[in-house]
Amino acid sequence: MPPASCFICNSSNKSARIFRFLVYHAIYHCVRYTLDRYREVPLEVKRLWVQDKYRTFERGCALMGSQFDEMRQRLQHIGNLSNYIEELFTKLPGNLISEKQRKKMMEIMMDDDELQNLLDGLKNPRPPRFVLVGRTGVGKSSLINALSGRYLAEVSEVEIGTKEAKRYTYEAEGHVYFEVIDTRGIGESETFDTKAEDTLKDVIQSFEPDAVLFLQKATERAHIDKDVAVTKKIMKKAAEGLPLIAVITQVDDLNPSRVKEPENYPAGKVQLITEKIEQLKRIFEQNDLDASAFLPVSSYIEWSNEEDSNRSIEFDGRYGIEELIDFLEGSLDIRAAIHLGLSIRLNTISERIALRFIKVFTALAGTVALSPLIATDIAALLALQSILLMIIAYLSGRELDFKTAREVLVSLGGIGATGFTLRMIAQQGSKFANLVIPGAGSAISASIASGGTYAIGKAAIAYFLRGADEKELKAIVKDARNEYEKEL
Repeated sequence: MPPASCFICNSSNKSARIFRFLVYHAIYHCVRYTLDRYREVPLEVKRLWVQDKYRTFERGCALMGSQFDEMRQRLQHIGNLSNYIEELFTKLPGNLISEKQRKKMMEIMMDDDELQNLLDGLKNPRPPRFVLVGRTGVGKSSLINALSGRYLAEVSEVEIGTKEAKRYTYEAEGHVYFEVIDTRGIGESETFDTKAEDTLKDVIQSFEPDAVLFLQKATERAHIDKDVAVTKKIMKKAAEGLPLIAVITQVDDLNPSRVKEPENYPAGKVQLITEKIEQLKRIFEQNDLDASAFLPVSSYIEWSNEEDSNRSIEFDGRYGIEELIDFLEGSLDIRAAIHLGLSIRLNTISERIALRFIKVFTALAGTVALSPLIATDIAALLALQSILLMIIAYLSGRELDFKTAREVLVSLGGIGATGFTLRMIAQQGSKFANLVIPGAGSAISASIASGGTYAIGKAAIAYFLRGADEKELKAIVKDARNEYEKEL
C-alpha cells in the first residue's frame, strides 16, 4: 500500500479521484471563462483598450510633428532599457515570486554574454567610424545618405594634419549618424610617399575606426589595381584586424542605365553586377588582400527640393543597401552597431534585442518550471511572461504596468497561445507524475513552460513592433510553436 502522503495518486482511492476531478473541473472552467471573455472582443478593440492603459511615446512625438523627434525619444527610451529591467524586477509583486526566484532570474540574465553586450551597447552607443577609400566621384556621400535614408549634412572637422585625408561627421538636426575619414587623395596623389603613409597611419589609428570601406565605381576599370595596392598598405600599417568591405557603387549605371528600379533590373544587368563582383575579387586575390565581403550597391535617390535638412525621398532606387547594413551591424563594435541600428532602422534593432530576450526568458521559464512542487510555479511563470511582454512593449516606446501586462498576456493567449493557458493546467497536472517517478513531471513541465514563453514572445514582437492583425498573430504563434519544437 502506498504511503498516506501519496494518497492522491492512488488510483484505488475514490475520494482522491473525486477531489482531483473537482479541482481540474474548477480550474478548467475558470480558464475557459477568462479566455472566452477576451476571445469575444475583436483584437483591434483590445489593442485600443490596452492603449488607453499605457503611456506611449509616439503620442508625445506626434504632437511635436517631427519624425526625427520621435526617433530621438525612442533612442533615449531604449537606451534606458537596462535600468528599466532592474526596476521591473525590483517592483515585481512579492506575492508572485520569492526573493530566491527573483535573484535566480537576475543571475541567469547577467550570465548571458550576448544579452549583456546588447545592454552595454544600449547604455553607451556611439556613431560608427569608417575609413573610406575611393576616388573622387565614386559616390561616398551618396552612399552615406543611402545608408541613413536621410539627406545628411557633411560637416568637416578640424584639420587632421594630412592633405591625403579629411575627417567628416554626417549629421542631421544635431544627431551624428556617422564619423568618416575620407582618403580621397591617396589613389590620385603622385606624392604619397613613406612620410605621408606614416602620417595617415597616425591619423587612422587615433580615429579608432570600426571598418574600412573600399569603394569602386561599377562602370570604371581604370586604376583599380593601384587603389587596391594602396588599400593593402593602409590595412597593413593602420587597420590590421579591422573588417575591410569592398563596395561596388553605382551599379544602377550599368547597362541598361535607364532602368533605376532594382525590382526591374533585367537579367543582363544582374549578370553584369555579378561579373563586376568577380572581377574585383580577382584583383584582390592578385594583390594578396582579403576582404570581409564584396557588396554591390546603388545609392540612387531623387530628393525633394526643400532645404537640405528637410529633403525627403521622392524616388528610391537603392539596391543592396539593406545587405550592407546587415553586414555592418554584424561586424562593428557593439556600441557602433547599436547606434547604427537605432539611428536608421529602429524597429529592426528593437526586434534583434527582443529576440535575445525571448531566448533568455524561454530558458528562464524552463528553470522556473523545474520546481517539483505542485502549483508553486504558475505565479512565477506568469510574472516572467508578463515581464517579457513589458520589455518588448518598452522597445516599441510603450510602458505597461503589471496589471495591463497580465491582461495583454491573456489577450494574446486568446488569439494564439490559447494552448499556452490551457497547457498550464496540463503542466501542473504533469507534476503529479513526480509523486510516481521523481523528475519526470518537471521535465514535461519545463518543456511546456518554455514553449509557451517562446510563442508569447514571438506574438508580442508581432503585436507591439509590427502591429500585426489577429490573422497574422495566429499564424505567427503557430509557426513559433513549430520552431520551438524543432529545436528540442
